[in-house]
Amino acid sequence: MSVSLSHRICAWWRRLNERQQRPTVHTEMSDGAHTCVNCGTAFVGRFCPQCGLRVRRRRTTTKDIVQEFLEIWDLGSRTVFRTIYELFWRPGYMIRDYLNGHQPFYYSPFKMVVFATLIFALIASLRGIEPNAGDAFVYGDVFQRYSDTPWVISFFARIDRLLVWLYTHPAYQTFVAGIFYIVASWIVFLRRMTFFEVFFSQLYISCQMQIVGALWVLVTGSEAYYNVPPFAVPIPIGVPLLCYDYAQLYRLPLWPALWRTVLTFVLTLLLMLTVGALPILLVKIF
Repeated sequence: MSVSLSHRICAWWRRLNERQQRPTVHTEMSDGAHTCVNCGTAFVGRFCPQCGLRVRRRRTTTKDIVQEFLEIWDLGSRTVFRTIYELFWRPGYMIRDYLNGHQPFYYSPFKMVVFATLIFALIASLRGIEPNAGDAFVYGDVFQRYSDTPWVISFFARIDRLLVWLYTHPAYQTFVAGIFYIVASWIVFLRRMTFFEVFFSQLYISCQMQIVGALWVLVTGSEAYYNVPPFAVPIPIGVPLLCYDYAQLYRLPLWPALWRTVLTFVLTLLLMLTVGALPILLVKIF
């Protein structure tokens, strides 16, 4: 009985994995032929291959006006909703499809990062999350030690203001800290992808984490105390989700994906501490 059940579970898992690996396929509007009203080209599909004009079988309505307005950020199409859906259904495979040339099916990772960051910032503002600026990392000892050196005080005061601003704006703090995570990921997964492929991959993963963090803040009204650096996501949610991402993206078993995820976190923290210590080292040298 147990053997039969285990076989069924394994068979179900294989079918699920095969379904997740199937890339998004572009479906045509119809099999009928159309003639472009702009250039007169005969074609089959939704767009004219000569000039790019979209087939429209009805007159202009309010929906068309709204879509034209949303097209400023490419929100008028279904790419943003498809991207968000697949970031949780098949995140690693979706990113591989994007890197392999399926860009038209998905929302731009740069726009997606800005979009997710703004959503997080909006939800955090609506929920009244205001971190105490006094808890931010500051160079207090440096101010006391070099109180007689004006340029040192001015230099660290600017850095201090930047750190305080980032600390009081969690969405942008995550965005900036994500740069360190990209470098750490590239080092950990060296030889599997180029730096720029890792860069695009981590942009999408950062969007995924921003969305999860925004949902957490929306539901609980506060940030997770034990979060996954540099993301505002609780560890019990963030670590399995990232393992799921990496297992699909790099085609790894779950255990190698897990220890590489932990290693990426550790390396990210080391890089952040190193960069934070650089101003103090520069002052001591010069």
